[in-house]
Amino acid sequence: MLGVLEAVVVRVSQFLMSSFRAGTGASIVAKKEDDVTREVDLAAEEMAYHMLRESFREGGVLYGEEKGVYRWGDERYIFVLDPLDGSLNYAAGIPLFSISLAAGRYKEGSISDLEYAAVAVPPTGDIYTASPELGARKNGKPVERSLKSNIVFVAVSNSFPEKTCEVIRRLGLRGRSLGTSALELIFTAEGTARGFIDLRGKLRVLDVAGALTFGKYVPGFKYFIQGDLVPHGRISIIAGDEEFINAATAL
Repeated sequence: MLGVLEAVVVRVSQFLMSSFRAGTGASIVAKKEDDVTREVDLAAEEMAYHMLRESFREGGVLYGEEKGVYRWGDERYIFVLDPLDGSLNYAAGIPLFSISLAAGRYKEGSISDLEYAAVAVPPTGDIYTASPELGARKNGKPVERSLKSNIVFVAVSNSFPEKTCEVIRRLGLRGRSLGTSALELIFTAEGTARGFIDLRGKLRVLDVAGALTFGKYVPGFKYFIQGDLVPHGRISIIAGDEEFINAATAL
């Protein structure tokens, strides 16, 4: 399972980086609620879908960000995909975006089914993977959380909650936003940041399913979620070490 997921994100990453360097794919082809779909989003999702269907011919259900749900065969596996997390960065020419893919045996159709993950960062070439057998790894090497930061990644938008600022201020931390929630959560899991906060209730589970699945294999990393835990559900989340989460939720 994990080998296929890694192969998928590597292939899609190569495509994304090639398109990024060529300056193509940023055109908007659809709008939905507070998000947009670009040409490159659709192309990356279709590429991942065809690779997964070819590798898992028995059956699967793929929850994609752009075209919804793909079903085939006996639907024994679940896949949750964000083909391009950070598409606004991509369109603006900022080399900071990722592709996130998580999978497992289909049971409940929620993130509780997910056991395997692969998250790729095309601009740097880094690959984060996770499985019950191997745990969490970065570029093939085991990840151990090493906390050396007072940075908290925060989700910002027109509906940015004031309570997010209060948490950061009262805990004496510094807020930052990279524009790619999956990567921000990965960095938090490995200890590059102290925590991650998104209290808007707008973050989709599929945006961060790969990162959360990766994180559950990193000792010391935890998260607190409110919302609907199905792939297309919307959530609020606080993530980091237990001390940070307890302090943030208390505020």
